Amino acid sequence: MEQATVAIIGAGPAGTTCGLLLRKKNINCVLIDRATFPRDKICGGGLTPRSYKLLSRLFPDFRYDYNSVHRLKLCIEGEQVLDFQMGEEIRIVKRRKFDAQLLERYQQQGGTFINEALTGIEEQGRKVIITLQSGRQIECEYLVGADGANSRVRKYLNPNSKHGILCMEQYGPKSADNAIIGNLSRFYRQGYYYSFPNESYDVQGFGDYMTTPQMFRKVLRDMGCPDEKPLGAYIPQSIEYPLRKNIILIGDAGGFPNRLTFEGLYYAFLTANHAAMAISTSTPFALVNKQVFSNKKIEEYAARFFYSEIGLSILKFFCKTMPGIITWAFNKAMG
Repeated sequence: MEQATVAIIGAGPAGTTCGLLLRKKNINCVLIDRATFPRDKICGGGLTPRSYKLLSRLFPDFRYDYNSVHRLKLCIEGEQVLDFQMGEEIRIVKRRKFDAQLLERYQQQGGTFINEALTGIEEQGRKVIITLQSGRQIECEYLVGADGANSRVRKYLNPNSKHGILCMEQYGPKSADNAIIGNLSRFYRQGYYYSFPNESYDVQGFGDYMTTPQMFRKVLRDMGCPDEKPLGAYIPQSIEYPLRKNIILIGDAGGFPNRLTFEGLYYAFLTANHAAMAISTSTPFALVNKQVFSNKKIEEYAARFFYSEIGLSILKFFCKTMPGIITWAFNKAMG
């Protein structure tokens, strides 16, 4: 049986970030993913200022391609209520390329990557044994689940864990004004329509607690988007699994996307960093990641109010009468 100090399932931004940080500390780890990279990943691809600043602190010399966006348009019930220049840029990356660049960086640092699917998990004392599709087995001291919304690792910890919000996207024609567009509505169930301008196309999407392909198509047509091939993925919105010292969930696998904005990349980098810290110092992840767990509860309460009919009415009022307050609050949250 093969041996590794850490086995990481999932080679997206959370998994590769954790692997890179462990390799920096000379900790033996293996990164496993069933996908062949580069691969497409449903995601608007927005790196907020706090996301790319954190990424820069973790890997100062990491370079990646992105489209710089400074303008945001907010609509409520299809009516534009705000159009402003953001204090700092949002960087829109193509996840297909961005994720592959991170994985390449991990391998350049001497990290091992296995292109296989996880099929089994077994705990034996303080060790965890994972089985891959080929029958290959690896015994590790720590197992890190970074395998997204449909995480096999989270399913192992809690077989009844929920998928979360269904988000659907399509790639549409590139807009001329290079602006992020968002639309809120009382008919959406804690979700929103969005359009993120990439370098060569716009990522147009919608997600809420009641999303269906029919609802997605109606919302995009209402926003004037032509029909394109849709893609879909879940965004976990709850933490409903037992915490273990030697099995850690990070990024989407751990249910860490922002409850209000669905931002996932920031928490992918942050929880990956916390997992690496927990492993390298033999500190429980629950302790290192304590503030993030607390933030999720605050975000849940904020989302319920923000997306309520009263919340949208208050937001619309302030956008029309005191737009400076909304602009300040947005820049504060993103930075």
